[in-house]
Amino acid sequence: LAAALAYFIFHQRDAVGLIAFDRDIRTHVPAMVRPGHLHAILTELENLPPGERTTDLTAPLHEIAERLQKKGMSILISDLLDEPNDILHCFEHVRFNGHDLIVFQILDPAEIDFTFDHLTRFEGLEGEPPAVVMPAEMRAAYLARKEEHLATLRQGCGVQHVDYCLLSTAQPLDFALFSYLAARGQKM
Repeated sequence: LAAALAYFIFHQRDAVGLIAFDRDIRTHVPAMVRPGHLHAILTELENLPPGERTTDLTAPLHEIAERLQKKGMSILISDLLDEPNDILHCFEHVRFNGHDLIVFQILDPAEIDFTFDHLTRFEGLEGEPPAVVMPAEMRAAYLARKEEHLATLRQGCGVQHVDYCLLSTAQPLDFALFSYLAARGQKM
């Protein structure tokens, strides 16, 4: 998704950059429009090592908000599996500095629908010990908490005029981008 968006933006003759992070900023390619710059971004994306298992969206997002000097558009691609109000506060910081913000939340279909049927071992997101559970016993609670999380993000993004798009990893990339662009076009 990041590569497709970088390609699209660059070929509109707009400056494009890249910042990748987990708990800390790992890669920063400043936004530019010059020959070879898109190749540099695509190379960085291709060679990006897996991030830390634990992430913290808030510290890097606040740092990024401070680094962004020129007004422009920022695009965040994340699972957004962090405290939603903390995330929204970060979005407010980015928006306060005059940036437009587009957020793509990427989730696996199993995270969206909780389709587990058999005894399953779950690994904690932030280093908690594994848990073996019967999914049927926790499906309703999981789906309710997930919907609450998504609703808080959607509503907060709407209030802050942040474009928000939930995508499934099962969707083809072209379908996901077309759906987002069609929805954005209807707003204008």
